[in-house]
Amino acid sequence: MSTEINLFKHDQHPLDVPTGTAVFRDGDAGEHMFGVISGEIAIVKHGSLIERIGPGGIVGEMALVDHSPRSADAVAQQDTQLAVIDRRRFEHLVANHPTFALQVMSVMAERLRKKNETQAPGA
Repeated sequence: MSTEINLFKHDQHPLDVPTGTAVFRDGDAGEHMFGVISGEIAIVKHGSLIERIGPGGIVGEMALVDHSPRSADAVAQQDTQLAVIDRRRFEHLVANHPTFALQVMSVMAERLRKKNETQAPGA
């Protein structure tokens, strides 16, 4: 089961990202997170696909939560529309839409559990 965050589907100023375009790269500063309105983003680390994220999904949230650089690449797998969420908007959403914070935490927990399940014992 995947948590969907549909707050952004009617975003007034979506970012259009053509197929094959990197939204961000591993090591980049993380000043925004993104809500996927349409299309698909692949999260890639060292050339390996980690996850595909479609409409209702979010990418880049960890950088806003912990102020760290990006930990993977995010690349559009098809023409994609994204809602851009900067720190100010993120904090506003957390303060004014309590379920948003819970949804973001759910996404992060799902990703951590998935990563833990795919790691070999003793790795």
